[in-house]
Amino acid sequence: MIRRSIRRALRPLPVAVAAIAVAAWVLWWSVVEGRAQQREHPGVKLGAAPLVGRDQTGGWEWRFAWPAPVLVVFVAVLAWTVWRGSWARCSRPRLLIASGVGAAVFGVLLALIDGVSGLTYGADHNTEYLANLDRMPPAGEFVRTFVDRINDYTVHARGHPPGFLLQLRLMDRMGLGGVWPLVVLTVLSVAVTPVAVLWALRRTAGDEWARRAAPFLVVAPFAVWTVTSGDAVFTAVGAVGTALIAEALHRRGRIGLVLGLAGGVTLGWLMFLTYLGALFLAIPGALVLRSLLRRHEPRPWGVLLAAIVGGGLVIVGFAVAGFWWFDGVDITHREYHEGSAQFREWYYFRVGNIGAALMALGPAVVLGAAWVRDRRMCWLLGGALVALGASHLSTYTKAEVERIWLPFYPFLIVAAAGAAVVSTRRWGTWLLPAAVMVQGVYAIVLQSALLTKW
Repeated sequence: MIRRSIRRALRPLPVAVAAIAVAAWVLWWSVVEGRAQQREHPGVKLGAAPLVGRDQTGGWEWRFAWPAPVLVVFVAVLAWTVWRGSWARCSRPRLLIASGVGAAVFGVLLALIDGVSGLTYGADHNTEYLANLDRMPPAGEFVRTFVDRINDYTVHARGHPPGFLLQLRLMDRMGLGGVWPLVVLTVLSVAVTPVAVLWALRRTAGDEWARRAAPFLVVAPFAVWTVTSGDAVFTAVGAVGTALIAEALHRRGRIGLVLGLAGGVTLGWLMFLTYLGALFLAIPGALVLRSLLRRHEPRPWGVLLAAIVGGGLVIVGFAVAGFWWFDGVDITHREYHEGSAQFREWYYFRVGNIGAALMALGPAVVLGAAWVRDRRMCWLLGGALVALGASHLSTYTKAEVERIWLPFYPFLIVAAAGAAVVSTRRWGTWLLPAAVMVQGVYAIVLQSALLTKW
């Protein structure tokens, strides 16, 4: 019996070896060719190819600070708890709380490797959102004239819909303006994201997969770009919207309709935080499609209709206020190609983007994905891959995808939980805690060596 289990567990090993080999080649090519691109075309503004560094010509700079050893201890304790089976046995509320708090602590400590400025740099830089509040007209006029006056705003604001600036203006009117309230908002978003992802994962693939994936969401390498990036807020909104849809699909009657409506409103709001929100819909859409295709169960048409109505309300609201989403996409596309994109050749970024995504996800994802055979997991991972692939093939995203694709990454990093399948005992193996340790240490080294732009 044990030998049979071992043979079954090792069956995907050739696939894993091939995936690791391909990933290694992608990373090698992305770094070597990216450096050549930077030398020949400085306007490409990489600096840490395939990643974007704070210094446009050299983004790698090793720093050692007190949070680094603290983080190593944090990761070691986390791996030890996985080895002991604590994540498998704890109650569901404790699992969710530990995941959210752990992710927030890990993200903040990573940022503190650069000192207090590591927390505030992404919020108070003169190209970021807060720099626009003083030049914004009243909310109604701002929305109505956003497309026509887009050059009045900073580069970062010009690349996104007006939703996040409206949110910051509202916070400012409530007395929560300035850098530190935005820092708190992003840290809270970092905490909310794993909770929402695990909830959606549990409803989609079951409680066991959620427990396996939880530690990887705590020490996710993409945390390097979350504190304090506005994209962390977008990521949380997308995760919450997906969780609401996933829960609605398992409910009947009015509760299911209300949750579907709330999920639609949340995902509709995401579309006005980032244009990538439209592609993100592939993730909750995959969950809806799975429910529609399941036999011998009622079709969730009511939930789907409620979600469409909820999203439609947001779209109509902005349209009535004077902002048409497609006009925003068009003007942003033109602005994008007048900036750094004119120096960024698709020849490089067709591979470089994937290299940056692999660096944001970490090595355990490549290894663990080879052992994912559960069809329920494949629906969730497939939706995230479709969303990311559509963004990539659109050629609209060239570089900066370590930040731009943040909403997709939490739904891909759960593939690292496939490492648990290799074990002949469900939670007693060394491989799962080792994978958690590798992910965490990799994130610490990445943060300590890379000076990020955000």
